[in-house]
Amino acid sequence: MARGRKARETVEATTWVRVALTGLGLVGVAASRRGLVLTRLPDEAAPGGRTGVTVGSGRAATGLDPGADTPREVLAVLDAAEEALAAFYATWPLCPGEAVRERWVALRRLPVDLEGLPGFTRRVLELLRDVPPGRTVTYSELAAAAGSPRAARAVGVVMARNPLPLVIPCHRVIGSDGGLRGFGGGSTAEGLALKERLLRYEGWPPAVVGPGRGGPPGSRLGPQATGPKPAMDESNGNIVKDGA
Repeated sequence: MARGRKARETVEATTWVRVALTGLGLVGVAASRRGLVLTRLPDEAAPGGRTGVTVGSGRAATGLDPGADTPREVLAVLDAAEEALAAFYATWPLCPGEAVRERWVALRRLPVDLEGLPGFTRRVLELLRDVPPGRTVTYSELAAAAGSPRAARAVGVVMARNPLPLVIPCHRVIGSDGGLRGFGGGSTAEGLALKERLLRYEGWPPAVVGPGRGGPPGSRLGPQATGPKPAMDESNGNIVKDGA
């Protein structure tokens, strides 16, 4: 019985990896039988092949190139992810206007596998999926929506370790003062520049400013048209000092 259980766990932990060609660049995606487990930004994506990948907080799996023996449900997820990412960034870096909302629907519908992540992390990531393009949410707002209003710094840690950037849009999370804070696990100039470009592509900041108007609970429109303030973190990585 123990051997059979271990075999099932090994199968469930296996992921299949693909590199998707998008207007943004090459985006690495990995899926399990349950859904997407990993995405890699263009500068992190590598050509396909057998590779070890680390997913989230301590989740490790073996990445395999999709082949003839790939489960049908995994191929369906990888195909849908590649199609949705390619469509969403088809006009990069030019903002597609209102069409960005329509393209986002396909990204929002992609199944994700957050199995094994801590409960708070899962709640934050699931809430973030509902923030649409053109809108932003603060670290403090996400913390409050997740039931821990004093956990803005912990939300920053979750963003830094987000296993599914672009699909779970951590670039839409900003400081309560409008500062970009960090992206891609840190607050380097390159990461902040990419975060701003991703937001601009989605039509941020919007012409009309108002908290949460027309958006899901816990989301808000971006700051005034003066644009983002790419303030650097004073702490490690993407752990923010957001006291609002």
